Amino acid sequence: MPLYTSYSEETQTLIEEFLENTWNWDEDELVAFIEEHGEKNFKLHFEDYASAVDEYNEELVEAFLENFDIADVSSCSDAYQGQYESGAEFAQQMAEDCGDVPRNMSSWIEIDWKASWDNLDYDYVECSGGHIFSQNF
Repeated sequence: MPLYTSYSEETQTLIEEFLENTWNWDEDELVAFIEEHGEKNFKLHFEDYASAVDEYNEELVEAFLENFDIADVSSCSDAYQGQYESGAEFAQQMAEDCGDVPRNMSSWIEIDWKASWDNLDYDYVECSGGHIFSQNF
């Protein structure tokens, strides 16, 4: 007997459609999503969630959801800035990419990249795994 028989008929139909189509999700994973996010969010946001997981991976999408709502999952791609050792490393990379700091700066020059990150953390958030997301998507 399927695990999802306790859900509404509409949810059961959606689960069956997802299992029959090309989604690489099994019944346990779909039920786990519903248990964590609810039936309503399954109906409204599972396709966006699955697309984000397919584009990146589940670990990155779950890192996104640590700080953002499931309703925002379609913006995961727009918000994702990359994976870094720290917010300070992200701040350095950003400054170098913008040309504000030369890439091959002399080694005797020190910049407080942690303080630079502190100045950026109102626009960006550091999640588990070192994933950085923009809060302005």
